[in-house]
Amino acid sequence: MEKTLLSIIVPVYNMEDTLDRCVQSVVSQSFKDWEVLLVDDGSTDSSGAMCDEWAKREPRIVVIHKENGGLSDARNAGLDVAKGNYITFVDSDDYINAATYEKMMSFLCEHADVGIMEFSIKSIGCERLDLEYEDRMYADADTYWTESKAWNHAYMWNKIFRKEIFQNVRFAKGKLFEDLILLPKVLKQFNPKVATSSFVGYNYVYREGSINAIPSASNIFQCLLAEIYAAWKMRTFPWSRNGKNLYYYMCCRVYDVIRFGIIGYRRG
Repeated sequence: MEKTLLSIIVPVYNMEDTLDRCVQSVVSQSFKDWEVLLVDDGSTDSSGAMCDEWAKREPRIVVIHKENGGLSDARNAGLDVAKGNYITFVDSDDYINAATYEKMMSFLCEHADVGIMEFSIKSIGCERLDLEYEDRMYADADTYWTESKAWNHAYMWNKIFRKEIFQNVRFAKGKLFEDLILLPKVLKQFNPKVATSSFVGYNYVYREGSINAIPSASNIFQCLLAEIYAAWKMRTFPWSRNGKNLYYYMCCRVYDVIRFGIIGYRRG
């Protein structure tokens, strides 16, 4: 029987303050059949050297040093060399809970027909991003997309994917909201079964200076474009099941682009 290996891709760019916490949360996993790909995306602080130190301490850690190309490019560099049967992602300012991969991989080994496994999220510093899913199996991608309102949680870092899903798919380099662009691609191309879990396995750390923390007309417009693309790719119309929810958010983006970009926004 083929050994199950999980490839964990961690993009790193100037994260010297949080990198150790992130990597430690991975190497402390009760599930042991993994490799970690630390992708140093041209860091200018000590992050690159910290990655090398971790690789010296743990032979299952591989470091990739590259010129700065952004989050998508770093993830793609990891995908290009990943050896695992399954792929997951962790952002280097976040961390995962100790039993996360054991629970998720145990489920996936028992349900080999599942292409994507999604687990719940605890947000540190921003409660609005707490997400808890029900324990459920979706038989096809369209059902998952519409019934779970997947456009609201298209994150890569709380999901485990079968490696084949990324066979001919990569993140859009230079784009913001790349997760919302990529998820519809893989759902439409592979039509995988998707399982969701109520287990809270990922800790998202809200950080000042992130895209979510500093809204701008340009960022919001890119989010709107990603939502329009997702709606088109998944053929999600306003009258489809839960479709009005996606279009409501798109209308909110238009309003915010006007508010931030045209009218101008002044904090009180």
